This record gives sequence, structure tokens and C-alpha cells, in this order.
Amino acid sequence: NFIWRTKSMAGPRPTASQRGARSKEERHGQNNHRTKNLRPLRQYQITHTSNTRANKSTTLNQSIQLMPSATATANENFTMEDNNSGNSALAAESSSLDKRRLETWALLCLFSTLALTAHETDDQNMKRSENIWITTCASISLALSALSSLAHVGNSALSSLFVGTILEGITALILVGLWAGALPIIMDPSNGLAQMYVGKSEGDSADYQATISNANLYFTSWGSGVCALIVLAMYIKERLGGGGGMGMGYTSKWYLLMLASVIVVIESMRFKNQVCGIEGGTADVTCGRNTYGLATGIVGLVVSFLISLFSSLGRDSALITTVAGFVMAVLYTLCAGLLTFDNGPATYVGNHYFSAWAGFFISFAVFGSVLKEFLGVGGGATASAAAESGDDVEMDRI
Repeated sequence: NFIWRTKSMAGPRPTASQRGARSKEERHGQNNHRTKNLRPLRQYQITHTSNTRANKSTTLNQSIQLMPSATATANENFTMEDNNSGNSALAAESSSLDKRRLETWALLCLFSTLALTAHETDDQNMKRSENIWITTCASISLALSALSSLAHVGNSALSSLFVGTILEGITALILVGLWAGALPIIMDPSNGLAQMYVGKSEGDSADYQATISNANLYFTSWGSGVCALIVLAMYIKERLGGGGGMGMGYTSKWYLLMLASVIVVIESMRFKNQVCGIEGGTADVTCGRNTYGLATGIVGLVVSFLISLFSSLGRDSALITTVAGFVMAVLYTLCAGLLTFDNGPATYVGNHYFSAWAGFFISFAVFGSVLKEFLGVGGGATASAAAESGDDVEMDRI
């Protein structure tokens, strides 16, 4: 009765198929409940992961975008520093050039004053047309060099208008032209201003030669002409901005050799016309030596002009410069020996004498310097010039 009552209270016992279906439904319900509970969590995890990845991607993109800007900023900083250093070097070099030109302008003013004084106090000044021209030239040179010196002092309106401009170049060119026209008149022995003819009066020929008669006028006139030429050379070199040539350190020497060659040519032509052209003026051997001096002066003038020009432009060649220096040293060795010894036309102290020996010493100075650079012995002027300017100089351009 107890068992039956229990069964009856519990109800009929389910069959095996009913129990299996029920357990299947229960498990399915439990799984659905778990899925519903876990779905929001999974969605949160997926969303969070996606947001994290997006944030990381955005951060990476921002970093990548910031890297070029940072690099550009660094490059700009380096560029600004390089520009500042380059500008400082250029400013220092320009200041040094201006200072040297100031000194040369001041010397030109001094020499012009002394030349004018020496000419006006000379007893050979007969107020002829030649003497008036010399007075005018010295006066103009004194006035222009004084104004140029004042322009280089301080930072006035005249300085900004004159220093380093085309006006300064024109002024230097005018002064070079004035003294180029005045010096032949001053140094002409037939005028008796700075030089005069003297003779030995022995034998059949008088053996006339030029010698200095007014030392003050002689040396101050040459000082004025050389200073004017140096100022013009400085201006041309600064305006052209040439650099990198082998002969850049010796440009001034080539200009001086050109000047010495010009004087040799002028004096040889004058001696040929005024002494060799008259009967009994001098011996034939003296005229022959004078002809060799004339040929040497012409060759020296052409060679030194070309080398100095290409050197100023920075387009000279190491081999050509060395060969040219050797040729000029040989030619002027013979020239100085033939013109100033024994029966030469320049045994007395004067333009002919000084120019022959100047060509000898300058040509050997140039040849020794360029040969040392060409063979790579020592630093030389080119290395020192490169160290001062801070630029790389190509030495072996052949």
C-alpha cells in the first residue's frame, strides 16, 4: 500500500523515451541560458579589443606622422646652424678684406700726398703740359683715396654706398688708369723729372743710361701706382669670388710679375728708341741685350696676365702653373744677367735695373711655391688659405 501510494502521489513513471527527451530539453535550456549570459561579455571583450587595436593603430599612425616632422625639425636646426656658421665665416672674411683695402687706400693717400709735394718742390718742374698732368693726377689720386679711406671707416651712409660696391671698383680702376698714364711721363729720362740720362763719354759711344734724379718723386709715384693696382686686384678677387685654384695663394705674386714685365717692356722700348736709335748712343752689344730684355718682358706680360686671371677665377692648372713658373724663372735669370752686368743697358740704378731684378726674384718665388705644392711638399699658401676660409681646396687639378 505504501509503495502504491507513493507511486500514485508521484504520478505515473515516465518512460525511457520521455526521460531522454526531457533531459535533452533541460540541457538545451541550460545552454541557451549560458549563451545569453556570456554573449554580452563576449561582445564587450570583442569591442574592447577592437577599440584597443584602433587606439594602438591611431597612436602608431600619430607616431609615424610625428617622425617626419621631428626629422624635418632636426634638419632645419642643422641647416640653420650651418647657415649661421657659413654666414659668420663669410662676414669675417669680408671684414678682413675690407680692413686690408682700408690699409691700402690709406697708403695710397699717403703716397699721393708725398708725390704731389715732391713734384711741386722739384726744380725741374717748369709748369709744362707734362708737369700740369702730373700735378692733376696726384691731386685727383689724393682726393679719391682720402674719400675712400673715410668710407671704410665707420658705418656711415658713405660706407654703405661705397664699400664693396661697383663704385669702389670704378674708383680703383680710374686711379689705376691715372697712374698708368702718369708713371711713364714721370719716369721718362728725357723729361728729367724722376730719372735722367747720364753717359760715360768713353770711346766712340756715349753709353747713355737712365738713373734716378728725384728719389722722392720716383719712389712715391711707384708706391701710388702699386697701391692702386693692389686695391683693384682685391676688389676683382672679392667680386669674382674665385676659389679652389692652385695659384690662389700666389695671385698677388703673378700680378707683381706682370707689373715688372710691363716696366721691362716700357724701359726696353724707350732705350731702343732714345739711345739705340741715335748714332753713338751706345754699343751694339748693349742694344742686342736690350732686345732680349724686351722679348722677355713681352713673354712675361702675357704669361703672368693669363695665369693671374685664371688664378683669380679658380680655373688654373697645377701643371701649367708649375711649367709657367719654371719658364719665367729661366727667362728672367738670363734677363737680369744680360741687362745689369757688363755691357747691359741697366747697369745704373733706375726702372730698368729694378724691373729686371724684380722679375728675377718674383719668378723664382712663384716657381718655388707652385713646385712645392705640385710635388705635395709642405702646406704652402694654398693650404693656409684653405684653413683661413674653411673650404676644401682641390690641389691636384691637372
